[in-house]
Amino acid sequence: MEYEPMIQSVLDEIDKRITENIGVDELARMANYSTYHFRRVFIELIGTPFRNYVTRRKLEYALFDLSQGKRIIDVAMDYGFETHTGFTKAFKKLYGYPPSLYRLHNTVSPPVKSTIYNVKIKHGGINMQVQIKEIKPFNVVGYTSRHRMPGVTNTSDIPAFWEKINLEYEAALSTLHNTYTQSHHCEIAICIDIDEEHECFTYMLGVGIDEADAAVSQRPGTYLHQMQGGLYAVFTTPLVSEAQYVQSIPDTWKQILDNWLPGSEYEYDSTRVDYEYYDERDHGDQAQMDICVPIRKRR
Repeated sequence: MEYEPMIQSVLDEIDKRITENIGVDELARMANYSTYHFRRVFIELIGTPFRNYVTRRKLEYALFDLSQGKRIIDVAMDYGFETHTGFTKAFKKLYGYPPSLYRLHNTVSPPVKSTIYNVKIKHGGINMQVQIKEIKPFNVVGYTSRHRMPGVTNTSDIPAFWEKINLEYEAALSTLHNTYTQSHHCEIAICIDIDEEHECFTYMLGVGIDEADAAVSQRPGTYLHQMQGGLYAVFTTPLVSEAQYVQSIPDTWKQILDNWLPGSEYEYDSTRVDYEYYDERDHGDQAQMDICVPIRKRR
């Protein structure tokens, strides 16, 4: 198309000056078009308004800088968000969830070069195996560990951390299952007590406890967490071989956070916590599990 070289040069200029306050009028003049015509062509080729794109691009760079250990307030100021709260608010408005959720469950990579073909934003999300359903409150009993990012880049690092401190979590979970014998066999992994400002969080791995085991004494060294329940989007990972299973979980998280939530009619409900649910499907030559994301209708 005749406009593609012009818009590509604009994308390059935005990346070149990503920490500046880039105005649409200035870039329209650079392209030798009126602001009205420039806005129309930009949204036609890129799929989102100019200001939305610039904000999204700034957030991509800022998120990567945070993953490298830079202070949140410094990163926020660098990209024009002024405060940590302003950065978080802009991120949640655009993506439908807080930046901490992305940091916890996705590997943050340096932003790739923007081209017309790899940045066009398609609305409506993607087709995934998802159920929207109400989940009743329940309890989890298990083991916790406190972590700080970027020392732990995301939750995928935590099993290695436990090996380093000699916590045999498989044996520990077996002990819990043998303690709560009347409960449905499942394991729950959650992140709680998230401190976004200092980038700290507590990771918990435990077992779900049914009402039938409510009177069983809690084992020493374990922690009880009450899950609120409510409306959840439940994503089931693909049924894959044991060799592919571990990678299928972060891959599914990436699909949720990069595609489904930003294009969905729902947003992440920060008053509750997401969790990973493992049951009998987690065992065998082929395996899958559920990722449960608390949601509410977008405001």
